[in-house]
Amino acid sequence: MTAALLAAALLLLSGPERSAAPGRVAVETARYQVEGPEPWRAVRAVEAPGYRVALSSPDGRTLLATVEVDAAPLRDTAPYPVDPRTLPAEARVLLTEPLDADDELEDLSRILLRGATTQLEAVERVVAWVSKRIRYEPPSLLPESAATCHRSRRGSCVGRSLLAADLLRRGGIPVRQVTGILTARTPSELTDNSQEHFSETISGVRHRWIEVYVPGLGWVPSDPGGLANMLTARHLALPAAPPEGFGLSIVSRGPALAWKARDGTFARPRLRVVEAVDLPPGGRQP
Repeated sequence: MTAALLAAALLLLSGPERSAAPGRVAVETARYQVEGPEPWRAVRAVEAPGYRVALSSPDGRTLLATVEVDAAPLRDTAPYPVDPRTLPAEARVLLTEPLDADDELEDLSRILLRGATTQLEAVERVVAWVSKRIRYEPPSLLPESAATCHRSRRGSCVGRSLLAADLLRRGGIPVRQVTGILTARTPSELTDNSQEHFSETISGVRHRWIEVYVPGLGWVPSDPGGLANMLTARHLALPAAPPEGFGLSIVSRGPALAWKARDGTFARPRLRVVEAVDLPPGGRQP
């Protein structure tokens, strides 16, 4: 190592968060009581960048699920396009799953991801397009797919998530579906066209979102309804569809984080890292 080696990496916040004052990272929390015949099987513990679900039983009988979301920026170091060799086996397997032949979706994926330099940026682009161009409508008995959602320009949280995942997968990005609950104290906390699906039994509505594998970070969640690389404490992940007898009640919920909107969507701040570089003798740039 020469004396001309830059001593430290230069850290830059991308976007308008560049001027954010340093200090303690803001956190949003919510605590839920889970009910049912086997409540410990009905909720999924999660340890993801900026989003965590911890399970506990203070009295040995009651199961509590604590959701914590922080506002820390994510290190934006995973390049795009993705090198499959940097992925673990569980992520590589997702890339081998066949996609339906669809020239329109292929073209759209290519257009959206053209010029993206990191995976987090790629996710932002896809989530922004889906949330703005696909009108939300409540789920029905008709099956949804990425193709039907794209062509009709409307879909439920399921259709939006399938479409976002499809567009990312066509770009070589590993992504998987997550089922869960979007909690609410009252129907008024939900959008107008989803209020009729509010359930007091589960304190909200069933919901769907995605997780993208990002080297160096792990599985990063996003909600194609308008949250890129982030969720809220109102999102509670489940391992599968709620079983019979499942119930959920809100024990406590703190103030929501004040995220900045960009083009109608919300994206977690990205921390750009410029790696140290070797300088020529004397420390001058050529």
